[in-house]
Amino acid sequence: MFSLADLFDRVVTGFWCGSLENLTGEKLTAQCCESALSLLQQADIQLAHGDRVVIRAQNDIFTVATMLAAWHLGLVVVPVKGDATQSAINSIASDCNAKGIVDGEEIVPLETYRPQQQLFELCTPARVTGVDLALIIYTSGSTGKPKGIMLTHQNVLTSLESLSQYLRLSGEDRILCLSPLSFDYGLYQVLFALYKGCSTILYDKTFNPLQALKVISELKISVLPIVPAMGAALAKLLALVKPDLSALRAITNTGGHLPEYVIRTWKEYRPSLDVFSMYGLTECKRALYLEPELWEQKMGSVGKPIPGLDARIFLLDTQANTYREAQANKVGELFVRGSGVMQAYYDPSAQGGAQIVSGLYRDDNWLATGDLFSRDDEGFYYFKGRSKDLIKQAGFCLFPKDLENVIDACPLVHLSVVIGSTDKFQNEIAVCVLELQENTPENQQQFKVWLKENLDADYTPREVRFVESIELTANGKIDKKKLEQELQS
Repeated sequence: MFSLADLFDRVVTGFWCGSLENLTGEKLTAQCCESALSLLQQADIQLAHGDRVVIRAQNDIFTVATMLAAWHLGLVVVPVKGDATQSAINSIASDCNAKGIVDGEEIVPLETYRPQQQLFELCTPARVTGVDLALIIYTSGSTGKPKGIMLTHQNVLTSLESLSQYLRLSGEDRILCLSPLSFDYGLYQVLFALYKGCSTILYDKTFNPLQALKVISELKISVLPIVPAMGAALAKLLALVKPDLSALRAITNTGGHLPEYVIRTWKEYRPSLDVFSMYGLTECKRALYLEPELWEQKMGSVGKPIPGLDARIFLLDTQANTYREAQANKVGELFVRGSGVMQAYYDPSAQGGAQIVSGLYRDDNWLATGDLFSRDDEGFYYFKGRSKDLIKQAGFCLFPKDLENVIDACPLVHLSVVIGSTDKFQNEIAVCVLELQENTPENQQQFKVWLKENLDADYTPREVRFVESIELTANGKIDKKKLEQELQS
């Protein structure tokens, strides 16, 4: 397979042996793909190879068919949340100079589109190749203004091959897609079905843990991709609901650290279950993963580099202007290199946590992730936090992720997040925001006692705030940016 355009051909010609369906049983068919192709071809705006189209990505079959048809035509897909506001969509469309917005079976032309001069004038339509741009995925904006991440067909195919290899996917697998298709984690669950010939079921409702467990049981789901908040919510109900998980062989996790108590709860209920702890970012899809057999031996680690990708921890020597690889157990910034790494941000001036550091030739580039890691003597990586999240409290360097890992081990805790703030004297301090399993005065007091017993005083957050619930983003991640803003106000 040379491009994602080949996926459309597989479905239309009948060579695809996988399955994609929603909860009501509606399936992706050749007819559905041809209808989407007709919609794009008959659009008044005359879409051509390389044009960007914003797609309001609902978790439905026609959205997937539209993406496949767009790639078949050589278009660049820009997925946005199905419930995104019109102003947010217009902002993204303007940023990437999109030619139109696809909303269901309607295409809306954009007045903000700026025609670009073509360097090469062709007599016949260009052929879709692996180096063509396939996707521009906009980040959730946790590090500032959302940034458009440019991925070629080859970027995506490389990631699909690597992920499906280490996740041990086969045509027998049934994947439940709980995440939105505007989130790369959700989109890849769909692409797995098309690429590997397995089955993916689109969860097209608002996430409800009770209903999700029922679906997992009734539809014999074998692979369950989650984010930590989902994993915790589902685990909490296992003993109560007692779902039939006899078909479930693996859980994959992204978007943050999966607490030890959550993993243990799943493993106690389903001992043969493989839990894949992973680390990645949209700029390279996935970078590290931990073999599930090592989850207890290497608790807290996100493993080693995925197949086909190199990962190193570097420290910048400012005097020599050189990046030097850090020794074992030293904290530094994670850099990754491989054909799954993004091309660039669409807006070259975009400021984010990650950046491309150019090498000796075109593809010899490293992605500086902006995330801090250490590596043990056996080569296993441990996430310490984002470089900008480092908190210096009373002269001590506090890594939020390390503190959260300790705090999440408390059986009273449901979700925790540690963020930096300042006290009334403008000194930098760590603040722990907590959602307890049961938020009662007794549990709050018990937690404070537990914290004193389990954390050194120098590394204990100066302030603990108990909340009824920690707000999550549409992708199921903790909305850390909003919490920081609330603390500042």
